[in-house]
Amino acid sequence: MERQTGEPEQNFWFIRLRLLGDIVFTIPAMAIFRDHFPDAHIAYIVEEKFAEIARLIPGIDEVITVSRKMPLSEILAFRKKAREAEVGTVVDFHSGPKSALLTWITGAKVRAGYRTPNRNWAYNRTIPRKVGTCPSHSVVNQVRLLELIGIPNPQIPSYPDIRVDEALLSSPVLEARSVRPKIVLHIGAGNRFRDWGSDHFTSLLGRLEGVPVFLVGNGEWEKARGAELAGMRHVHDYTGRLSIVDMLALIADSQVFVGADSGPLHVASLTRTPIVAFYGPNIPAVSGPWRRENVTVIERDLECRPCSQRTCKYDRMACMDGIDVEYVYQAISRYLR
Repeated sequence: MERQTGEPEQNFWFIRLRLLGDIVFTIPAMAIFRDHFPDAHIAYIVEEKFAEIARLIPGIDEVITVSRKMPLSEILAFRKKAREAEVGTVVDFHSGPKSALLTWITGAKVRAGYRTPNRNWAYNRTIPRKVGTCPSHSVVNQVRLLELIGIPNPQIPSYPDIRVDEALLSSPVLEARSVRPKIVLHIGAGNRFRDWGSDHFTSLLGRLEGVPVFLVGNGEWEKARGAELAGMRHVHDYTGRLSIVDMLALIADSQVFVGADSGPLHVASLTRTPIVAFYGPNIPAVSGPWRRENVTVIERDLECRPCSQRTCKYDRMACMDGIDVEYVYQAISRYLR
């Protein structure tokens, strides 16, 4: 199907259901869109778990939440809401099975998404998800979708400054403000293929003795790991205790953020705090922090990278397991001077 362009209607819905980092990657596209259509009404469709980060995106008028597993009654209610709102244009940043269905049932005149083998029926304007053979950053891919609604080849901005209302912050984060210097350490990852491992984190924390370190992460295994590591006197276990707004504020007030390619890393990229990032199965050219200043990426040059993150030919993930603790410690130390 050929691409079409033209000025869309003035009521727009954008869909990115999950995950934390992927939603962050849509922020430049939303900024570009708002610049081109300052009077448009913008709604952002997201799963309930990630509504908090969507509400931080500048320029959004409305956040519409859906369940992870939508029963038929909720799907029909969503359809009714879209028809009553007379949505003119839907841009599906996600282009997964559920988001494709939601795009289609809006009945919007313009339905834009990525060209895929099984979901083209949902859209009447499509582009390939990837162009050529070179890696393309997720931010760039999201912005390319705007071509379908008449915004071709824009200059992609950095993330805007995001202000956090202090009234929304929890008492642990407010108390942490008096601690300086401090490090925020994400002790998990989105899946086991990106996990640096308990032994590495324990060793790193041993090297950082004397500097307060705040542990973050909301998964059950991250909370269990945090409880194990909290025995060190300089370690503050904040796993499972922070909202997304809390985490953003804590990182912004810290001297350095350390973590693997996962949601908290991309929240950190919204601040000006220096970042030390581990990359294993993924590569920074596709999912690196969308900023250049004060970012140190640590990765291994292995022929198997990037990978599908479904299987690994090594007993332990060599791309993560081979990241040296001393090298990470030295990278952190440079930002603490």
